[in-house]
Amino acid sequence: MTLGEIKYHVMFQTNNDADDIGDYQPHIIDYINEAYDRLVNVWDKQHTRFANVDYPRLGDDTDVPLTPEWTHRYLADWATWLVYRNGNPQKQQRGMAYRASFEAMLSQVADEGGKAGLDENGDRIIYKNFRNIPQ
Repeated sequence: MTLGEIKYHVMFQTNNDADDIGDYQPHIIDYINEAYDRLVNVWDKQHTRFANVDYPRLGDDTDVPLTPEWTHRYLADWATWLVYRNGNPQKQQRGMAYRASFEAMLSQVADEGGKAGLDENGDRIIYKNFRNIPQ
């Protein structure tokens, strides 16, 4: 997903018209980049906010996060949570599901070993760390 697609996904999840995205700028980009920074930290133990050249911040609508494709939609979940968290208690409660979704994705990335959980061909190493086998 591109940054533009992620932004429109946030607008959809918050029940806002996509044409109103200008009302949420630049905060929505900051929210998505906050999620991206958290994801990159778990994925590759780096931070985007320190202008890391490996993972530049997302700024242009055509920018694509440099993490696995399946993680991109979760960036919208975190941004949706941040949009909702400043609302009334009902909106905050609605946003908690999006926050939980993002946190679950981070846990999955961490459990799989992040970037280090790939073999030499870039394929996911399944069952790399067995935690329930007695030693």
